[in-house]
Amino acid sequence: MSGASQGSTAIVVATELGSAPGGLAWAAAVAVGAARGVPDAEPLPVLLIELGDGAGRGPTMLASRAARNLERRLRAAGFGAASARGALCWLSLRNDGEECFRDALAAVHGAAALAIVFAPPEAARGILEDRELRPVGALARADLTSDRVLAALTVGELSARGQLARIEKRALGVLASRRALAGIDPGGPASLRARRIASAFAGRADRVRSTAMRRRPAGSFVSPAGQALPLALGLALALVLGALVLVALGASVAGAERGQSAADLAAISAVRSMRDDLPRLVAPATLPDGSPNPYRLDKAAYLERARTAASSAARRNGLDPRRVMITFPDAASPAPVTALVKVTASARPAIAPAAGDRIETVLRAEAEAIPPATAVAGGSVAPGQAAGGGYSGPLEYRQGKPMRPDVALAFDRMAAAAERSGLALQINSAFRSDAEQARLFAANPDPRWVAPPGTSLHRCATELDLGPRSADPWLATNAGRFGFLQRYSWEPWHYGYTRGPAPCSVAGNQTGAPDGHSSHGAELPAFVPTAYRDTLIAAAARWNVSSGLLAAQLEAESSFNPRAVSPAGALGIAQFMPATAATYGLRDPFDPAAAIDAQAHLMSDLLRQFGSPALALAAYNAGPGAVAACDCVPGYPETQAYVARILGLMDASGELALPAPLEVRLIR
Repeated sequence: MSGASQGSTAIVVATELGSAPGGLAWAAAVAVGAARGVPDAEPLPVLLIELGDGAGRGPTMLASRAARNLERRLRAAGFGAASARGALCWLSLRNDGEECFRDALAAVHGAAALAIVFAPPEAARGILEDRELRPVGALARADLTSDRVLAALTVGELSARGQLARIEKRALGVLASRRALAGIDPGGPASLRARRIASAFAGRADRVRSTAMRRRPAGSFVSPAGQALPLALGLALALVLGALVLVALGASVAGAERGQSAADLAAISAVRSMRDDLPRLVAPATLPDGSPNPYRLDKAAYLERARTAASSAARRNGLDPRRVMITFPDAASPAPVTALVKVTASARPAIAPAAGDRIETVLRAEAEAIPPATAVAGGSVAPGQAAGGGYSGPLEYRQGKPMRPDVALAFDRMAAAAERSGLALQINSAFRSDAEQARLFAANPDPRWVAPPGTSLHRCATELDLGPRSADPWLATNAGRFGFLQRYSWEPWHYGYTRGPAPCSVAGNQTGAPDGHSSHGAELPAFVPTAYRDTLIAAAARWNVSSGLLAAQLEAESSFNPRAVSPAGALGIAQFMPATAATYGLRDPFDPAAAIDAQAHLMSDLLRQFGSPALALAAYNAGPGAVAACDCVPGYPETQAYVARILGLMDASGELALPAPLEVRLIR
């Protein structure tokens, strides 16, 4: 990048807008693209500043000379958190460290070709408007689906400042994000796009310098032909710039549209909060040693966090919080996943029939979390038997990731020990078939980072990629106590289980849970009453159905009330309709033991018919005919909410999770 030779450092601001995740990974990818701007050349010195409350990132074993030089320079200036990571030098600073942030830029002034500053929107706004820093542009991760209404309004503001903007509407994949955050080229199409973005920022920096040298007036930049800016920024970037204020609701059609967009964002923000917090809501109240579980949220806190997220989104989008009402239509459910936002605004009509007359405008937005369509197709969700790899035995699920049963039991013990130390272990990857490995390798054919299909130990169902990164020291010290070995020195997250049969062996294929069924049979979720635990375990074993599935279903159906009667006529703890009860020989639906056994029998039949827990649950609620007609979860709101709640309850206990998270969508 020619900026390095001109004795100055170009500054680019990066951020995440709204609830869109993945901005930091994109910032890192573009930084890597800038550092690797010239193929086969020494990487340029590029600094990535993470301004926020993150824990920071340590140095990597493989780092470029340019990154290490920047690291030394910053550490000499007192910035001990500077770390050389691949092609980048990474520096983590707190949100409130504005002066420290300026000192860091001063420390590398002229030594870094580019500084990308990742900041939350409220901090990014100030940096973008700083006339002394003169950032060349902004890189933002945003969801533009509902934010196009204000696109035209933001174009003028950015053009007047002569700042280049790049918006990424899709997050990087897991592997690409991991590589980018390590300072390595993310690979595939993401790599090409990141390099193009980096090149555009470099070109803009050169043009800004040239303009300054000719003493052109500020704001007089004119984009040359072929360099049209992608200015479909939407509402999200308007929040960062802070230059636009929503007009009064009802004052015009455009104002009403913007108000509706703000209400939609508030509802979506609430449901995203509930989706992300769902595992904490249904987590056990106590740890294995009997002490309170600090990870768990009670329902009041769960809903309050969602309410806060909605209020914050409404406020950032120009709505008066006093006129926003947030409710949860399914608040009585064990696991609510729906939010309703109402906005009232008083405004004068365009043509008032009499002086002083006002009208009341009411906007409504409702959102929900549902199983993703791609996760409910027949047979695609949570197979119980591995196929297409080096392991062909039964699979157990933890946090939605499949693995050998003995590996799952060992992970349970290790995760419990980590929780006692204040850590919540995350499983980022487990069993992968050869077909899945082939797709990963095709996207990034570098055997140093992705094993070719047929060679990865992940195909043996004994390997776990664990996080978060803050758990690396604990794992390095303690994982061996539970039979896990760090396979490769350069992958501190990759652990393989070594106490059972050898990976990809005949003995490994025959590994099963000690009781012959789900290893969770004796470890039912904490919400299961003691009186029904043995009954559930026995029914699950008899009909070869997950006891966790049955438990979550009973919690959603009746909250374990054996005398429950629904308005539709469903009876008992398992809510059988009389005709279905008769079909399964259930004479008394109010007999909990008999009803649970019949429930397990019915679910066994539905699982065999539809091959997927999500579809079997939908058939239990809406009837097999409705599910068979579309081979999907039918579009009935009640059925979709029912399936989402039960899968959420199961996800928290590690019994089963979707291969993709619950989708957040607007209902109206």
